[in-house]
Amino acid sequence: SWLNDPIGKFADVNPLVGAYNSWEPWIIEKHLAQMQRARIDAVAVSWWNDAAPQKTNETLDKVFDLAKDKGLKITIDYERGRMPIEQVVTDLSYFVGRYKDHPAMLKVEGLPVVMVWTAWGHTPEEWRGLFARLEKNGLPCFPIMSGSYEEGKGSRYLNPFRALEVYTLCDIEDCKLAEFMQTMRKHIDDYNQKTGFKIGKPAQHHATISPGYDERRNPGRLTKNKGVNGAGWKDRTKFGVSYPDGAEGSYYRGTFEAAMSSNPDWLHISTFNELGEYSHIEATLEYGYKYIDLTAELVEKFKNATRIK
Repeated sequence: SWLNDPIGKFADVNPLVGAYNSWEPWIIEKHLAQMQRARIDAVAVSWWNDAAPQKTNETLDKVFDLAKDKGLKITIDYERGRMPIEQVVTDLSYFVGRYKDHPAMLKVEGLPVVMVWTAWGHTPEEWRGLFARLEKNGLPCFPIMSGSYEEGKGSRYLNPFRALEVYTLCDIEDCKLAEFMQTMRKHIDDYNQKTGFKIGKPAQHHATISPGYDERRNPGRLTKNKGVNGAGWKDRTKFGVSYPDGAEGSYYRGTFEAAMSSNPDWLHISTFNELGEYSHIEATLEYGYKYIDLTAELVEKFKNATRIK
């Protein structure tokens, strides 16, 4: 909900659609329309398998049905990856079983895509067993490890997962971001040569781009996380020395160039409307459609780029 901000810490973020609850159908319609304008192909909806208070199951039904007519594909970013294994099996069985045949379901290789947040809460062996159980029950999927890529550990979670994703780039120096993405790509390629192609489940490189990030006004994060002033922060108007003029969208363009240098299979936009972390591209009074239209420009470049297969 964007209606519950009693101390006004986000007073300078004003969505063009006004204050809203994310589960309201008219808001979902407007958000999907903005995504269409941004030329986004697919959406990952934050999901808990929970009816209240977030109403995530009811909301997900609405998102799937409304996306169908707009040509958008839908998956989830499953928020309970470190819950007990049996709970995760129950949750993912519900999701894949309910939506695997829905026309708006995002699929790769004909398999429903599932993103899993905090997957590090279980070992790779546990995840392999979990996905094997789903497949045995007629619910195979294409799993992505969400927000959990660790450069030093490389491909440890590839097999069971088919892609690794970085949620925020705020702890990576701008001048090192391209190298970071290229190293991530190398882990994918090395894994595929050694294992992925042999078992018929090659991994894909999922590169993140971001318009900016600022969690300094989020309670509890000023001392918990690393970054500027003790919390994650990336100025939207700067990216290293590449864009010294302070223009809006500089950081977004910089992350895009870094991602493209790594020959990505996917581009993951982080985020559409995580307003509390100031990583949104959603249209606001402050920026208008600046970041929606810039996204469309970057999507066009990505789709027209010559990439190595």
